[in-house]
Amino acid sequence: MKNLKQHLKISLILFIISIVMFLLLYLMFGRLFNTLYYSLMNICFIPVNVLIVTFVFEELIEKHSKVERLSKLNMLIGVFFSDIGFDLLNLIVASDEKLKYLRLDFNDLKDCKKKFRLYRHDIDFNRIDYNRLKDTVINGRDILSTLISNENISEHEMFSDLLMTIMHLRDEITFMGDRELTDEDKRHLETDISRVYKILSLQWTSYLKHLKQFYPYQYNSAIAVNPFINHSINTEYAEE
Repeated sequence: MKNLKQHLKISLILFIISIVMFLLLYLMFGRLFNTLYYSLMNICFIPVNVLIVTFVFEELIEKHSKVERLSKLNMLIGVFFSDIGFDLLNLIVASDEKLKYLRLDFNDLKDCKKKFRLYRHDIDFNRIDYNRLKDTVINGRDILSTLISNENISEHEMFSDLLMTIMHLRDEITFMGDRELTDEDKRHLETDISRVYKILSLQWTSYLKHLKQFYPYQYNSAIAVNPFINHSINTEYAEE
């Protein structure tokens, strides 16, 4: 109701301004017919003006809304890495023997992401600290459930896929319980962990790009503990 009154007030003011301007033109030039004619001509183009203005405003509003949604989403991604993602990545990277041969330059995040897309992300299950991985995934069930239920997540396909693959891994680990793992169990878990590893690597790179653009200080902090730099002999980064 308050907004309606405000809109009516603004409309009335604009209408009065139009009347005053019309009277001023008439008093200045004294040509009633010409003044009415050009006023009506301008009125004829009002629908076109409204159409153009509407499109422009809709585009601006949509762009602003998208930026706002992405900002909120990146906040959620930051929470994910703080609570579970970073620890999980650290554990998995330690089991990747071939990572040291992947030349990564974290001064060029676009190139890193391209390499990660092509990389196989194979891991050696025997090199991973399974008990820590198990604790990390199971203890992170609350944050995973909270994130997956957030409506903003559905707009980010990669992050949604990441959460789903981690939840699948968690279910597999929970199902296996505390029993001694067979070779078949290990191969199955290797496949699930590799799937998580690939998407997690890509999401980590995207998150670093976001930090670099908007939060340089946090970006430098994240780079300082970057698992890929700490575990790879061919990884480069120069502080800016």
